[in-house]
Amino acid sequence: MRLYETIFIASPTLTDEQSEELVKYFEGVIAEQGGELLKTDKWGRKKLAYEVQKFSEGYYTVFQLNAGPKLVAELERRFRNHDSVIKFLSVRLDAEQKAAERQKARFERESKRKAQAGIKERTLEEVIG
Repeated sequence: MRLYETIFIASPTLTDEQSEELVKYFEGVIAEQGGELLKTDKWGRKKLAYEVQKFSEGYYTVFQLNAGPKLVAELERRFRNHDSVIKFLSVRLDAEQKAAERQKARFERESKRKAQAGIKERTLEEVIG
């Protein structure tokens, strides 16, 4: 299971109750497909950066979940098929952490190699002069 963050924007024509039902529906999809919902952030009605489907506002909701790629694909399929969802995006978060750890390990390896070779690292002030 991997860590994902999914945001979706619902149509501003929905009432507050309808937007709540929509969030509950997608939370149910996550549970039904075997995912673990870690956090639900309801940002409420916000202005969009640009018009989407002739709407300038929408109801924002963010899910943070542990899931497999098949669950995310199913969730995105249901977002596409639901008329009330005007935009969505899913991002895998643990990939960023993994890349940062690799970069840190590479930096430590190079620092160790330079120290063994007797190469002194110069500070920014020394380089600029």
